[in-house]
Amino acid sequence: MLLLLLAAPDGAHARDLVVATTGEAALQPPMIVLGIGGRPAGSSGPSKNPLEDLGIDLPAVAILDTGASGHVLSHGSAIRFGVEAEPGSRYVEAGMSGDHAMEVSRALTLTATDLDPADDGASRGRRSSPATYRLASQRVLLNDAPADPGALLLSPGAMVDVVGMPLIRERVVEIVPGDDDAGAVAVRLHPSAAGLGVDAWIPLALTDFNRRDPRNRGPVPSLAENPLVEDVRVERGAADAAGAWLLDTGAVCSMISTSTARALGLVDSAGAPTRRPDFTLPVGGIGGGHTSLPGFRLDRLTIAADGDRALVFERPAVVVHDVTTTRADGAKVTLDGILGMNLLLPSGTGLTMLGAARQLPSRFARIVIDARGERLGVKLR
Repeated sequence: MLLLLLAAPDGAHARDLVVATTGEAALQPPMIVLGIGGRPAGSSGPSKNPLEDLGIDLPAVAILDTGASGHVLSHGSAIRFGVEAEPGSRYVEAGMSGDHAMEVSRALTLTATDLDPADDGASRGRRSSPATYRLASQRVLLNDAPADPGALLLSPGAMVDVVGMPLIRERVVEIVPGDDDAGAVAVRLHPSAAGLGVDAWIPLALTDFNRRDPRNRGPVPSLAENPLVEDVRVERGAADAAGAWLLDTGAVCSMISTSTARALGLVDSAGAPTRRPDFTLPVGGIGGGHTSLPGFRLDRLTIAADGDRALVFERPAVVVHDVTTTRADGAKVTLDGILGMNLLLPSGTGLTMLGAARQLPSRFARIVIDARGERLGVKLR
């Protein structure tokens, strides 16, 4: 790391943590092993949908998502675990593709267990057996999009399970990327951040983005605040822009709003690109469907850290997209940006729905999310 710090680029200080070019999208988000009510997956028997029965005898996994105010079960997982909805329930959630109404489950116990692809326990420095955390009295959102070949290729976001902030705020999350470009990521849950060494802590602000939509009916799902990185600055040429970005472990790419892109000279007043994009990226969400977004390489992305330092990303890849939600007071809010996992985890360039043309390893040895302490920790390799 010493050589990296000495090689600080123009605009960075010698004590800043500087990260070289990363990919356009993460190869996979952080995931945990999911359990419901203490029942093993598949205990309710197979469904009538062959796609939903794939891997029914394997452990269920879910994305550990700081961008999710609640938890979401796919249609297939709800059948697999025998989870039922509260009759007549409805909750409108905002996502990449706009508003999406889902049913709300009856109260249940959710369990999350460490996921370590290496599975060699103490030799990787933490513990010899995975830890499991139980969260009682949870109501989860139930996605009603059934699995089919079209969804598998075009709407994979509708087929995944998500564990969100109601659990993340209760545990410290340690994310350990593999030391190669294969994309393997270990996720471990801890009662505290003690012993989890980092090079810098970045302040987080927990913010309430929960919906009070008049279309909601019945009990609301279990919800919690989401983390914002409040001091993020992006630069392109002589132009720059600053704002608060959502830390979103469920987002494989990083995003800037149309307003931020306009300040950088990337789009015009109508939101149309003023230059040919450096890449395009297919992006989908829990609501189904996908869209191809214009992507650009910026000169620099800087995040304020403790000790009057900064975490600096050179040539970061971002896409332009507005993510808008409605606050409890009825005001619509468009995020300035989303800090996605392409900056922190193994990533790829030249991505299509079929994969990446080139893979890049993560520049980090450890990422720590301490929601109760309102901080994000990073340790460089």
